[in-house]
Amino acid sequence: MDASALPRYASDPEGVIAEAVVAVELAMPAELIGSVVRATFPRGAQRRKLAELLQRDLSWLTQGRSESPAIVERFVRALREQGAVHVQQPRCGACGQARLLVGVLPGSGSRICNTCEGRRRHEANPCAVCGRHEFRTRDREGRPRCRAHPPDDGVDPMDGLCQVIQQICPTLPEQTVAEAVRAVEPVTARQRKLLWALEDRPGLLTGQGAQGPVKALHLIAALREREAVNLVVPGCPYCGRNVPLPRTRNGLRCCAECRSAARAEPCAWCGRDRPVMGRTHDGLPLCQTCRQRNPVVHQICAQCGERRYIQAREDDHPLCGRCHQYPTAACSECGERRPCLHVSTDAPICFSCTRKRRPRAICVGCDRDNQISYRTADGEPLCSSCGATHRPCAQCGRTLRIHAIAPNGDELCPTCWRHHPARKRPCSECGTATHLHHYGLCPDCAARARLREVLSVEGRMRPGIEPVFKALSRQPGTNLLYWLNRRPARRSVLRALAAGSGPVTHDTLDGMRPAKVIDNLRMHLVAGGALPARDEQLAALERWLAARSAQVRDPESHKVLQAYIAWHLLRRLRRFAHHRPVSQAQAHGVRAYVTQVVRLLNWLHTQDIALSTCTQDLLDTWLDDYPARGPRVHSFLAWTSRHGHTRQLTVELPIPTFTGQLIAQDTRWQLVNRLIHDDEIPVPDKAAGLLALLFAQDLSRIVVLTAKHVEVTPSTVLLRLGQVPAQMPPPLDGYIRTLHAQATATDTAGERWLFPGRFPAQHLSRSQLVCRLHPLGLRPRMARNTALVELASELPALVVSRLLGVHQNTADSWNRIGGQDNAYAAEVASRPYPTPPTCLSSPPRRAGSWKGRGCCAPRSGRPRPPPDLIKLSDFRDHRDPVGP
Repeated sequence: MDASALPRYASDPEGVIAEAVVAVELAMPAELIGSVVRATFPRGAQRRKLAELLQRDLSWLTQGRSESPAIVERFVRALREQGAVHVQQPRCGACGQARLLVGVLPGSGSRICNTCEGRRRHEANPCAVCGRHEFRTRDREGRPRCRAHPPDDGVDPMDGLCQVIQQICPTLPEQTVAEAVRAVEPVTARQRKLLWALEDRPGLLTGQGAQGPVKALHLIAALREREAVNLVVPGCPYCGRNVPLPRTRNGLRCCAECRSAARAEPCAWCGRDRPVMGRTHDGLPLCQTCRQRNPVVHQICAQCGERRYIQAREDDHPLCGRCHQYPTAACSECGERRPCLHVSTDAPICFSCTRKRRPRAICVGCDRDNQISYRTADGEPLCSSCGATHRPCAQCGRTLRIHAIAPNGDELCPTCWRHHPARKRPCSECGTATHLHHYGLCPDCAARARLREVLSVEGRMRPGIEPVFKALSRQPGTNLLYWLNRRPARRSVLRALAAGSGPVTHDTLDGMRPAKVIDNLRMHLVAGGALPARDEQLAALERWLAARSAQVRDPESHKVLQAYIAWHLLRRLRRFAHHRPVSQAQAHGVRAYVTQVVRLLNWLHTQDIALSTCTQDLLDTWLDDYPARGPRVHSFLAWTSRHGHTRQLTVELPIPTFTGQLIAQDTRWQLVNRLIHDDEIPVPDKAAGLLALLFAQDLSRIVVLTAKHVEVTPSTVLLRLGQVPAQMPPPLDGYIRTLHAQATATDTAGERWLFPGRFPAQHLSRSQLVCRLHPLGLRPRMARNTALVELASELPALVVSRLLGVHQNTADSWNRIGGQDNAYAAEVASRPYPTPPTCLSSPPRRAGSWKGRGCCAPRSGRPRPPPDLIKLSDFRDHRDPVGP
């Protein structure tokens, strides 16, 4: 039902009441009237009832009739307390005085004051003993008694209560029992009724408390607080749980849930048998879920301005569920600072922990131990999946769990509701119409508010933490919320940074833990511009080397190792890092070298031998058990020998061999065809595979390509692999153009990688790219070797070096492999292969121009190629080293 179809007293009761009062009290402002209405009648049902009365008959305020409803009397009294003079207070129907009306005169319907009600009660209840009209109380049989003839001849009921309780708890002193009774019921007449209940049912204190009055349950609790024994707290007679029993069902005390289950009726809107939690404008029953959709109980939210179900009020302003924010506190169970319930108590609890507290049982629908969300008509437990009612979706027609109801009344499944236009609401902060996250905020605004809360100390962010806030805020709101809420350790690290002092630097993060969280945070800060980019592999290696070298026991050897690390290993890596970042394989190799050097130095220390006095025999003795250590310490010993730290020591190194493999040309072009024509292969994998197959690029160099290496024009795409940019043939140029557009579209402060990794500011790792290309049948090393043999057999070594970015010596070595130095390799490189796709073929070769012909031009008139794999080690001289 739409709110426009309701009568005005149901849709806008405060407005109807204000208009009625203003018609009588012209000088009273409408704002004051509204505050009086909200203070006097906090419940909406009371306001609607008053508005209906005043809309139908305004004379209830001016004539002071004795038959006026109690709600009108309360409202008139509140108005007169605020200075109203024209409204008239209802008068007593018996004495005619303007007093508080507490009773009803039988037969006439007129309400009477307390004095007249007392006189009427005395006359209607003559004493059962003497017949005087002085009604005081009633005896055990319910007959009236006067003051002169009290029940039980006026015996103090306290003695009887103490006697009954001490029969059950003989060790409890009489004085303690009396204190407990007075704490529960201080009035003598009511103590007598409690005694009668205990005498009628002796088992009320030992397990049958559900059959007596609620005061019996309070008495059990009071006695147990005073260390009473043999008392049994009764469980709910319907569900058996040991919970408070505040309600009554069929004459028995029961819990609130069982009482609600007994009041179940078919809901007028959804048709389910649910406890009645509200009613429509015309009195039809509604369940709790449908009640929240009932426009009768909706009001205008003070923050978002929409007419919605009001969740709470703040400073007398109504707020809907999306705009209302629960107070934040440290949860007493998980310790996280979150919006919590029961903040004013000593045990606040967040919503996540509240859901975990829900009872668990074996669901009768799926037979699994799960949290109980529903119950059957017989009280059997059901989980959320089994208990939810499945009905046909009004949009897609599938029978699924109904997730929401559209404004026109259509019941929608979760998928249809996710795409329904009614789900998009304007954000209360930025005004963007989108799917709101919470508290009336869109995901972007909610993420910034959440991040500001985490980075604030006492509600303020210090200047040094603002770059962190700006860097993290550059992420999409949904991603940032997931990143913040996924791991509590991230919030703990951010709070530690907010509580610190000074700017956030790489050194600040290096001293914090846990390492994985810090590394992930560092990536986001570098991508957002809060921190400068640095070589993380090199930085991590420097920290590792400092810790590893400290394990050397001999001080002199420690100094030599530190000099070797600083002036040989790190110097070479830093010089290399000017061109491209240190790879994981390079860092792993350095760690392997230093590990073996530390073992050698510590072994010499255990032998009580200084490094400067180490002999070749001692070195050979150390290498006898593990000959593979030799290559790892060769560089260190050569460096110490050159700088005079040791005598001339030699280590036998294995003979360098080249065991690379080639693939046949037809297999190579089959891989090229598959990369071009298979639409299921992602564009990055296509581009990387073609660069390895056609331009002999190693994957470690492919993954570090950035947008700076690409020059895009409307007709051509140039990729700088070496000193001279190479023109990409179609369709590879289209793939590179796509990767370049995606890289330039990213909002990062660091390098714009053509092959971005999972984390911001990081490129795709070589190992991950290998895992993506292997299922395609492409072996990167074999593809690169084949392409190098092909190019080296056709082009001068200088051209290969400048075009592909390989060293001149490496180009010379591959030229010898593919040239006249090895006739068999040259014959392999010149064997025929299928004609390449038209899109990769180039124009006819111009005289003296390699670019005109390209590496993809077909040949003819040659025999078939050899098998798929050809080992160069079968025909290559093993003594002739070849560069990578």
